[in-house]
Amino acid sequence: MKSGSNISVILESTFKNELMKKVLCLFATAALCSAGQVKAQMMCGTDQVYNQLKSQHPEVGELELRLRAEIKQAIDEKKEALKYAKTTAVTYDIPIVVHVVHDYGIENLTDDAIFAAVNYWDVVYNAQNADSTDIIAPFKKYFGNPQIHLHLATIDPDGKPTKGITRHSSYLTYNAGDEAKLDDWPNTKYVNVWFINKFSGDHTGAAAYAYYPSSGAYLPYYDGVIGLSTYLNYDKAIPHEFGHVLNLEHTWGDTNNPEVACGDDEVEDTPPTYGHTTCGTAQLYDTRCAVGYTASGIDYPDTVNTQNIMDYSYCQKMFTIGQADRMRAALTSSVAGRNNLYSAANLTATGALMPRPDLPPVADFSVEKGLLSWGGATAERAYFLCENSTTSFRFTNRSWNDTITTVEWAFSNDAATPSSTKDAGAVANQFATPGWVTVTLKATGNNTGTSTVNKQAVYVASTTPEPADYANYFANPGTVDNWPMFNYYNNNFKWEYFSTAGYADNGGCVRYRSYDYRTSPENKSGTPLGDYDDMFTPAFDMTSYTPSPSGDLNLSFYTAGSSRSGVSGATDSMQIFVSTTCGDSWVRLGVLSGSQLANNTARSGEFIPTTSQWQGQTINVPTAYRTNKAYFRFRYWPSERGNNLYFDNFGISPWSTDIAEVRNNPNAVKLFPNPATGDTKLCFTTGSDAAVNYVIRDLTGKVVYQRTAQYPTNTFIEEPIARTLFPASGVYLVTVTLSQQTTTQKLVIQ
Repeated sequence: MKSGSNISVILESTFKNELMKKVLCLFATAALCSAGQVKAQMMCGTDQVYNQLKSQHPEVGELELRLRAEIKQAIDEKKEALKYAKTTAVTYDIPIVVHVVHDYGIENLTDDAIFAAVNYWDVVYNAQNADSTDIIAPFKKYFGNPQIHLHLATIDPDGKPTKGITRHSSYLTYNAGDEAKLDDWPNTKYVNVWFINKFSGDHTGAAAYAYYPSSGAYLPYYDGVIGLSTYLNYDKAIPHEFGHVLNLEHTWGDTNNPEVACGDDEVEDTPPTYGHTTCGTAQLYDTRCAVGYTASGIDYPDTVNTQNIMDYSYCQKMFTIGQADRMRAALTSSVAGRNNLYSAANLTATGALMPRPDLPPVADFSVEKGLLSWGGATAERAYFLCENSTTSFRFTNRSWNDTITTVEWAFSNDAATPSSTKDAGAVANQFATPGWVTVTLKATGNNTGTSTVNKQAVYVASTTPEPADYANYFANPGTVDNWPMFNYYNNNFKWEYFSTAGYADNGGCVRYRSYDYRTSPENKSGTPLGDYDDMFTPAFDMTSYTPSPSGDLNLSFYTAGSSRSGVSGATDSMQIFVSTTCGDSWVRLGVLSGSQLANNTARSGEFIPTTSQWQGQTINVPTAYRTNKAYFRFRYWPSERGNNLYFDNFGISPWSTDIAEVRNNPNAVKLFPNPATGDTKLCFTTGSDAAVNYVIRDLTGKVVYQRTAQYPTNTFIEEPIARTLFPASGVYLVTVTLSQQTTTQKLVIQ
């Protein structure tokens, strides 16, 4: 007997010349028909994930051994009962809940599609699937009936009526793994099933995966099935995963790959097999592993069971009698509370056997790509557009939980208020008054009342540009009134005003809260991976700013950041964009990441900077974008185990941020760049006494170079220091006497 695996993952993979053109469609009667859809073959990445889990948590393996013993005892008892013609047929009713994790894309499955799919899963688990007539002769008598009914719950964990479906808008739908398993319900009462758009890199190519009972017992909040929405009812992908939930292995055993070696699954009437990824005559009648196969004195077919639901053949049509017995035995075990699922008390508590209730709708809408004046659409969803823009904001009705008959829209701004039926598509609106727009949607169901949702959804930007001497020191909360900040997924990772820190004065600033508060698996959700949030500036007339002699014009600001101590790999980044089209399109100007953001040592708690922990940032604005109406967008991408970033003293300058500081401070001295690989500059502003002396020494005190010069008074000076003055790479000390004040700074020559 082989040990079972506790995470099973069906992976999509393309095999040369082996794609099958078959998909099953479910009609209201739960009958199936063929369709001409192509999907890649599915593989499984169980072994690596499971062994890693068991090596970290040996108790998972102990639970597995316990479950095996219980299953063996239950199966042996059934065999003994059959000797005396005692029936052991018991129907098990199992409550399930389907969680849709979406971003209003194709993964946002309709209620009707889910109802139909669950009906078909139930058909399979009661051996009523119509394609079972195609089971080949050697296995017809081994066609098993699990007699397990799957029911969408009608009562949620809080005792409220439900249709057994939840919906959660999240970026994790594009980066899914265990932490995308949002809104989980107790695994001892419900089998949780999640659907998403795309798996994370940890599950590259995955179509679905599930937990076995022993892992589900250790990680109850991850227990269940998660799969791509496109596999909702594709062939028998989800019934396959339910098999793993009920402790079935793949027919070839617990390796990651079929078609490698003969293997066994601990079930007697599924002969040893290589496993298959295609389904032709050779695969259906493959005898490589099963010639002369017997178990418990029974001579089983020499042909392997390629049509088994736990194979990858894409012609899955059956569970065997032995597999049905194994699943039913797993249900009688207390491991992961499987034995509570079908208890009378739980069926009452979850309403599993009650009719589906007729519930009021849940009103919801999404912001879509903007509608351009010529009929096209913006490249991304339009949350930020100008007042009186020719581009329209668009909103789509996403109400659910009932058959929606009508929806009514209302807007806090001065646009016309349209009304619409559910079939009217996206509602488009333009606005003449700057500021936030609150959108109200009232949805009416066919016979169960109404539901209303209000969201501060989009921002209308003023087209009046800020003056050329604009600077924002974020001294009070009012300074961000025209700096709209979007927390798109309504979570803890977001832009916000922060009142107790700031560059130079601690007077206030803006921060991106990137601190990842998770410290243990119990804090199972909240990973920032895949999240992003935007902060927008007001308009600037870039034609009114004078560039430097070299033609530079820059965004100038300061940041202070850190990362989480005790972890590595934090990869926060901030992208800076410009739009000269009132938000219709955006062009990326630059990216800050790594030590450019995390410029301070790591912290175990939330990082809050002191006045000495800031660094200047400079983003050049190319000539093409120096128009009379330019907006800037700061898009932050937090990383796992990151920490906070603070943002202050924003302005527009012909100089780099560090040099601009020197220009505005007569007593400041700056070496730039530093470290330097070539020539560098000594930057300072003279006072009324324009005599300046500077001396360069190495670390032994030896003078490398010195100079005394007279400059014009009250003038910004960039004194060149040639790389050829330095005999070697290393650290040098530069002592400057300016206006009778002496300072010494380190200069690193690389």
